[in-house]
Amino acid sequence: MVIGSGFYFFSIGRNRYQVESSFIVRLPQVQSGTGTSLLGGTLAGPTMLGSLEDGRFLEVYLTSPEVMKRVFLELKPAETWARIESDPFAGIEADANFDQQLAFFRRQVFVSPQDLSGVINLTTVGLKPEPAFRLNQLLLQEAEQFLNRTNQDISLNQQRFFEQEVGKARDRLNTASALFNSFKNQFGEVNLSEAASASGSFISQLESRLVDLKVQEASLKRQFKDPTTPEVSFTTDQIRELERQIREERELLVTPEGRDLNRLVAEGSKLETDVLLATEALKSAINAADANRQQVQQQLKFLVRLSEPVTPVDPASDWRWKGFLAALGGLVVVWGLGSFSLGIMNRR
Repeated sequence: MVIGSGFYFFSIGRNRYQVESSFIVRLPQVQSGTGTSLLGGTLAGPTMLGSLEDGRFLEVYLTSPEVMKRVFLELKPAETWARIESDPFAGIEADANFDQQLAFFRRQVFVSPQDLSGVINLTTVGLKPEPAFRLNQLLLQEAEQFLNRTNQDISLNQQRFFEQEVGKARDRLNTASALFNSFKNQFGEVNLSEAASASGSFISQLESRLVDLKVQEASLKRQFKDPTTPEVSFTTDQIRELERQIREERELLVTPEGRDLNRLVAEGSKLETDVLLATEALKSAINAADANRQQVQQQLKFLVRLSEPVTPVDPASDWRWKGFLAALGGLVVVWGLGSFSLGIMNRR
């Protein structure tokens, strides 16, 4: 068995060609407070961790059925990875179904995020140099498109949400302003608070005048013993008329049958407050939308290629040693388990 596996891996087995490329996912600028590295901060803490996390996502995405349909099937695997009679184990069967094609595709692609640096290594394997090179190129393009599409979708959804909030706040302000203006136009007052203050000031003047007349009446009564004298009667009539006028002005100020300024001032103040709150809400929504737009620009991610794929000239040989050693290890395990089992049986 050892001789047979060695004969296959080092003689019969078809050549495999490996193409490697490396890249890192980074933000357009490194946040303040992060350390620097040989790449000027590219591999600093948060960026490295973010690239490592994105590498885990890309590891799943680049070997997904969707990518296989767009990339691997485009290279016509039935021809470029086809099996031949001299090596019945390498390549894909001509009548392979979709699941078999997907499993074979995943054996040809290796995405390896590096924990310490955040660098993502992409390795593709082919039975010929050109298909392995093209597969690596196409997968790099898929990774870039995936990042761009993801960034655009996230930023578009976020911006659409904030724009909707701005629209709602603007509609709220327009509604509040229309109600407030309609209220002022209906009651013919530009400023109801000032109107109420003016009415209160007028009543205060009348009351002050009433006090002066009462003082004058008391003085006249002391001067003229007869209250029916013209001087006293005239002053008394003025006091009565002034008291009636004050009473009417107060009724006009507070009763629904009058101007009802107290209620109108309360309603006007509420409507004015609604306008102020809607204005502040619109300002906050606009500021939030602007802040989100800036944040989205800061969080956009870019795929930085550190090592471009190159068409291989010489075939890879490490797979031969790995396969041979794996077969040898399996044989040792089987031999060990068999010896152990025989030993137990002999003891019995």
